[in-house]
Amino acid sequence: MRLVQFNSQATIRSDLMTPTESFPVDLQFPPRVSIGLPVYNGAAFVKNALDMLLSQTEADFELIISDNCSSDGSTEILLTAAASDSRIRYFRQEKRLRAYDNFQYVLSHARGTYFMWAACDDGWDLDFIEKLAQSLDFQPKAIMAFGDVNIVTPSDKVGYLVPFDFQTMDLGVARRLRKLAMLQCFYFYGLWRTNQIKSVPYSYCAWWPDLPLMLAASTLGPFLYVPKVRFYYYEVPKSNLTRVMQQDYVNHFNLLMGIGGLIAAVYRACSKTGGIFIGGYAAMLVIWKQILAIPGYISRRLKLIKTRLE
Repeated sequence: MRLVQFNSQATIRSDLMTPTESFPVDLQFPPRVSIGLPVYNGAAFVKNALDMLLSQTEADFELIISDNCSSDGSTEILLTAAASDSRIRYFRQEKRLRAYDNFQYVLSHARGTYFMWAACDDGWDLDFIEKLAQSLDFQPKAIMAFGDVNIVTPSDKVGYLVPFDFQTMDLGVARRLRKLAMLQCFYFYGLWRTNQIKSVPYSYCAWWPDLPLMLAASTLGPFLYVPKVRFYYYEVPKSNLTRVMQQDYVNHFNLLMGIGGLIAAVYRACSKTGGIFIGGYAAMLVIWKQILAIPGYISRRLKLIKTRLE
């Protein structure tokens, strides 16, 4: 029986976290890849995710699991997996973290050359990590590699491929920001050079919390597209409040305050990685993106009001 790790710290900033190992780990020989799997009440999905991750054709990896005070049976599933596979490092938080901080937590423990975040309700081709790692080996300028996006929904388990042009290999910093600011951050779940993604500053916001991190990362180097390997994204339509409640465990949300927090977080993160002018430019792109979204937001609100009146 393998021992597992329990975290007794309540800190949320990754630069303040110190891992405490309760079973032997050979720090002299880090794995090629670190996978970070933050989990909160994911019992309906996590076993399938574990099966796909542990069956990857790239076998030289560690799987860092942070169990965020789950209460739905996830813990038992995770403990069973950790006891049977020495590549798993299991942590259970004693105090529930925001989702963003739980993602930062698994990153802070990564020891591999490459790092990948994994959500417990998503999926991957079995050669996903191997192909992305090989591509990064041959493209030293790229700091992240990602493949095709296949959307899966509760009513469509097979899903469908969506066009997603995120590659920035031949673009300068300003053009990278201009391109990526308008996209959904599917590539968050790509394979990163660990030292690069760890160097991106902590800059939390409640609304689109991954965007400041991704835009700041893009100032450090280009993103690489790898064809014919798929990431399966589980999509469930959510309201603004529902999305934030599930991320931060709160019962209220002000959209205008959320947008303001997003703009500020983008400026903070990109200023630290690219300087104040790049930070200001990135913030202006996000403002423009929000302006473009206003007609769609008004249309959705009017439809909702009409539905309630009928």
